[in-house]
Amino acid sequence: MPKPLPRVPNVESPFVLRAELLTVVPLSMATIDRLEADGQFPKRIRLEPTTRVGWLRREVTVYLRQLARRRSASHEDQAKAANQEVDACLNRSGPTQKDQPANPDRQFAPASAPPGRKLDVRR
Repeated sequence: MPKPLPRVPNVESPFVLRAELLTVVPLSMATIDRLEADGQFPKRIRLEPTTRVGWLRREVTVYLRQLARRRSASHEDQAKAANQEVDACLNRSGPTQKDQPANPDRQFAPASAPPGRKLDVRR
């Protein structure tokens, strides 16, 4: 078995091993396995001549960036929807004709007043 090469300080490996992957990606190993089988996560690479596996660091980074973009896009959609609701409320100047009950005299009378009777508001 060949001896491993000495590590060079301040140089990252192009591979992410399982332990590091679990600290970087906010998913469990079972979820990663499932996503990988569905083709939604980067494929692992067998590191010959051992039985160890790793993922290409750049592919994992691309996956994490896509997650961040999806999240920010969904937050932007939610913010737009909330802003549209606020704008709709602000654009309303008050009760519209549709909001008011039918009142042929065009006066606002208490519900207890008989229909057609005009109230004297001078006091």
